[in-house]
Amino acid sequence: MSRVIGWELEVRGSHGMAATDYPAMLARVAAGTLRPDRLVTRTIGLAEAPAALAAMGVGGPAGITVIEPGR
Repeated sequence: MSRVIGWELEVRGSHGMAATDYPAMLARVAAGTLRPDRLVTRTIGLAEAPAALAAMGVGGPAGITVIEPGR
């Protein structure tokens, strides 16, 4: 965070849900009624990450891409 402060950078994002909601969500994942794995559309290696990031700005594939550094 020292670089954020020192360079006067702006951090944007969203947490998405309250911490009190996590136990119920994780219980649904454990029970198989909530399937977050269905959101992952592809897995790539670290070497492919720059091209994947560039493709995001020009209508790259929808879904979540997981980057596996050792792949």
